Order: sequence, then structure tokens, then C-alpha cells
Amino acid sequence: MASKIESGIATYIGHFRLLIDVCVGFGVKYNPQIPALQIANLEEQLTGVQASVQLVDSLLPDYLSAEGARHEQFVKVYPLATRIQATAIVLGLPPTIVTRIKEIVHKIRGERAVSLQPEKDINPDGTPAKHISVSQTSFNEQIEHFNQLIDLVASQAAYTPAEADLTVPSLTALLGELRLTNDAVMAALPPLTAARQARNERLYAPQTGMIDTALMVKEYVKAAFGSTSPQYKEVRHIKFKNRKI
Repeated sequence: MASKIESGIATYIGHFRLLIDVCVGFGVKYNPQIPALQIANLEEQLTGVQASVQLVDSLLPDYLSAEGARHEQFVKVYPLATRIQATAIVLGLPPTIVTRIKEIVHKIRGERAVSLQPEKDINPDGTPAKHISVSQTSFNEQIEHFNQLIDLVASQAAYTPAEADLTVPSLTALLGELRLTNDAVMAALPPLTAARQARNERLYAPQTGMIDTALMVKEYVKAAFGSTSPQYKEVRHIKFKNRKI
């Protein structure tokens, strides 16, 4: 399902296309002196915005895939950590070791990473949301805590669980997956962020963005034909709303 942001952008692009078509319909009477408002330049601006939207759309699936793969791996961490703690108790590991295990498990539980939605991960202006750094710290710290937990139980000869997924080799393999999937998300995010920033610049930049251009076209039609003219009535209700970037 498209986000409100993406749906809103698609609506504005459709409105801009309609605005151009209406102005073309005015024929030679539509004759703005400002180059940016001339039909050829409006068409060029529309093409540029559409290309920037397509770039975002092409990058988003890779980010979503990477983020989903990371989520699948990280949701395993807390349940496994809890089971490792119980196994350490059952196998009679030294009290000091069990206490340390409990401390690490508590850290994992307290800093449990969650799979965030990309639209919440990235502000409308394309920059990472403020909680991204906190979230990423959580992912990185969970990796470190899980690594510490593995090192701790690996140092204990008595840690010999019968369950395959609790053995040190299995836990080490999962640790590798955590690192790989987290790295994949971090690799996919910067190009998506950059593409969103470029797209939003084309849409919302003061004076030069598509929205401000559309608003100026409407003002020109009002000036050229009059506020009560049939021409202005055609464009008046074509809605555009700018936003700060």
C-alpha cells in the first residue's frame, strides 16, 4: 500500500499534468513572459519530477527487502538469549557466569531492535528520521551483546546443550547473519535517502520546485484572463500545496 506521502506526490503530478493540458488548451492566449511558466519548460519540469519519482520507486524494493531480512534475523535474538540463560542454569554453570548472562540478556531485552517502516525511517525531505540513529544503535548494540553472550557460553566447557540451535556454532552462524543483514540495510538506505532528497527538491524547492511553479501558473492565468474568467475557473480548483524541505 502506498504511503500518504507517495499518494500525495502522485496526486500532485497528476494535477500538474492536468494544469499543463488546460494551459495548452488556451492556445496562443497563454503567453507568459517568464520562461519557467512556458509550456515547453512545464513539460520538461514534469518529466524531471516523474524521473525522480521513478528512481525512488526503483530503490525502495531493495531497501524493503533488506529491512525485512534484517527483521527476520533479529526477532530470533531475544527468544534465543532467554533460552541460553535458562540452559546455563539447567547445566549448572557457575553463579558468576549465570549472573553475567542475565545482565547481557537484560541488555538485549532493553534495547530490543524493531523493524521500522521506511516511511517512518525517512523524513518527507528525504533525510533520516531522528530515531534512525537510536534504532541503528540498538541493532549494533544487540549484535555486540549477542556476541558477548556467545563468547561467554563458549568459554564454559559445561555449556553443552542438546538443542542444535543453542550450540555455539549455531549461535555464531546467526551472529554472522545479524551482521550481514544489518549491513545490507545500511547499504540500501543512503541511495534511497539521496533519491528522496532529489525528488523532494524537484517538487518543493522554493520558486523552482514543481509546486511553486504550478502556483505561479495559476497566478499568471488569473493575471492574464482575470479572476472571474472561464480560464481561471478551469485552473483555480486544481490543488497544490507546498511544504518546507
